[in-house]
Amino acid sequence: MSNFIFTKEQLEWIEALESGEYKQCRSALYDPKTDGFCCLGLACKLNGVALEDVRYRDAFVDQNLDASIETRGVRNKLHLRDVDGSGIGQDSLTSLNDYDGASFPTIAARLRAHPEAYFSQGAES
Repeated sequence: MSNFIFTKEQLEWIEALESGEYKQCRSALYDPKTDGFCCLGLACKLNGVALEDVRYRDAFVDQNLDASIETRGVRNKLHLRDVDGSGIGQDSLTSLNDYDGASFPTIAARLRAHPEAYFSQGAES
């Protein structure tokens, strides 16, 4: 069992993924047609990034947290290891969301089960 302690921002994101309050989309941080988010896009929304203002480019490019200065800030704030949520020895969050069809609760469970794989650091103990 892990001794990892989530930061407030990490825990808020995981709980939002589990909440059932947000629509999920694939292949983009945000889909304005459906008001849906990918798991990384939801992290941006929770951290104040107006995704409708992030330049909407090729879905592959926009599906990572280096698409804009604002989204890079979210990646750093959450201490994510990689732009697409790649985990050490785990599938990337982008792959889970877009290609594997994993639900938000499934992605949240993966983050809870393997926090050190996805986050470079947690809260100070």
